[in-house]
Amino acid sequence: METWNPEKAASWNQAPKLHYCLNYDQKKAELFVTHLEAVTSDHDGGCDCYVQGSLAIRTGSVEAQTALKKRQQLTTWEEGLALPLAEEELPTATLTLTLRTCDRFSRHSVAGELCLGLDGVSVPLGAAQWGELKTSVKEPSTGTGEVLLSISYLPAANRLLVVLIKAKNLHSNQSKELLGKDVSVKVTLKHQAQKLKKKQTKRAKHKINPVWNEMIMFELPDDLLQASSVELEVLGQDEVGRSCALGHCSLGLHTSGSERSHWEEMLKNPRRQIAMWHQLHL
Repeated sequence: METWNPEKAASWNQAPKLHYCLNYDQKKAELFVTHLEAVTSDHDGGCDCYVQGSLAIRTGSVEAQTALKKRQQLTTWEEGLALPLAEEELPTATLTLTLRTCDRFSRHSVAGELCLGLDGVSVPLGAAQWGELKTSVKEPSTGTGEVLLSISYLPAANRLLVVLIKAKNLHSNQSKELLGKDVSVKVTLKHQAQKLKKKQTKRAKHKINPVWNEMIMFELPDDLLQASSVELEVLGQDEVGRSCALGHCSLGLHTSGSERSHWEEMLKNPRRQIAMWHQLHL
């Protein structure tokens, strides 16, 4: 097994590296990925990181991931990944190991990934080794920027607080002039499919990366909170002053990804402001 060598690491270029070892258990019909270590540099971003394993087979794919660890120059995971895999699928299966970082707003980014064939030739089973991660990985997205907001619920007052902090990288495919005007956010509170109330922030002067730092408050009984949701719509103005949508997102248990986890964190932590970045979509 290779060990961490500072002199060798210094000679590497800036691309992140991942140490791993693959083993297959015939009785359990599982592929194990162990001895996980990652070498990253400061420009890879994020204060925490984790490894995600995705196994592509003819019938679909399966995934597993490690726990979050504080990102260091050398980050080590004691745990491994276990992925169910039938023995007959082994020669044609492909394993993708993705190193992801996570910042303090729970925004996840890809630091790099490694694609491995499991035919036993290109990557020998049982041998621990270092691999250089491809860093040109782009997150699949149809987004038009991101918005940072915090949400909290005050049970004693039956109040839901939404703080619109800022957005970044806003753009519009409709018209460049849309970004030459002020930008605001319309916030709609819904219970299941019913719209309960909507409010709008003041217009921010900055166009591409507007800052609001504005709190919006909704009265909402505790028994309605679980099945409620918040919809955000970022609005620009066209040449004649009409509002045009630059992007939207929705938070609630009916959603997935960070939009769902943000709502779940709020439910678990009453009275605490939980801030996260969210991708905007058209």
